[in-house]
Amino acid sequence: MKLVLKFIADTFDLHVFILFIISSIFLLLFDSKDYKKRGLKKEYKFAKFFGIFYIGFGLVMYILTRLIRM
Repeated sequence: MKLVLKFIADTFDLHVFILFIISSIFLLLFDSKDYKKRGLKKEYKFAKFFGIFYIGFGLVMYILTRLIRM
C-alpha cells in the first residue's frame, strides 16, 4: 500500500493538476456548449458533469498528495 501511495504522490504533481484543470475548463466552456448548440442533450450533460468532476478530482488528488508528502 505504501508503494501505491508513493507512486501517486510522485506522479500527481502540479503539472498534472494543471492538466486536469485545463481539460475540465475545455470540457465546460467549449465541448458542452458545442453539444448544446447541436442539440445533443446527453453529451451536454456528460461534458458538464465530467468537467466539474475533473476539477473536484484534481483538487482532491493535489491536496492528498501534498498531505502524503508531509
